[in-house]
Amino acid sequence: DSLSESDVILYIIDYAYLLQKDFPNYAIDLLNQNSSKKVLIINKVDLIDDKKKLLPIIGKIAKLEIFDDIIPLSALKKDNLQKLIDVLSGYLPEAPFYYEDELLSTQPQRFFVSELIRETIFDEFEKEIPYSTEVQISEFKERPNGKWYISADIIIERNSQKRILIGEKGQKIKIIGEISRKKIEEHLESEIYLELFVKVRENWRNDSSKLKFMGY
Repeated sequence: DSLSESDVILYIIDYAYLLQKDFPNYAIDLLNQNSSKKVLIINKVDLIDDKKKLLPIIGKIAKLEIFDDIIPLSALKKDNLQKLIDVLSGYLPEAPFYYEDELLSTQPQRFFVSELIRETIFDEFEKEIPYSTEVQISEFKERPNGKWYISADIIIERNSQKRILIGEKGQKIKIIGEISRKKIEEHLESEIYLELFVKVRENWRNDSSKLKFMGY
């Protein structure tokens, strides 16, 4: 429903994926069902040693006749970011604000706090911990006087991942907590007390009841 109501669809894919595999068929089917403008972003091109390697990949995808634009981009280096903005500006119609112009997001603070913790986990562990890791805020108490209290559960799928996250004598989870706390305090502009717990939920991404509980 969201796709059909959109003005522009951005599909982001890693350059490394396209080196090894064809453009995914499920995405082709989904995109072909929508008449919105479509832009493909090929990310992480800063990892390419020779930019000429991109040309056959772009040519192959262009033959699918799905995308109105294909933009190689490096989010890390911000290469071609302005081109992406210019392309989107050309496709998006002028319209009044959907929300008040001072409103930055419709998401609650819990969402941003959980994302800051997830960001810290991925920054610290890189490829050791998969992106299937979820963070659930179990308690969020705002206190007018004193530190806010936040308790969060880090959800992973295997006990081996739990051992990695906690670390020897709890050193890793302590580091995650310290870095996350600083980020959250900066975001909330308030001091907080943060508690983190690591919980194993095997195969949670394929369990509809667990997904519903987590808000998906």
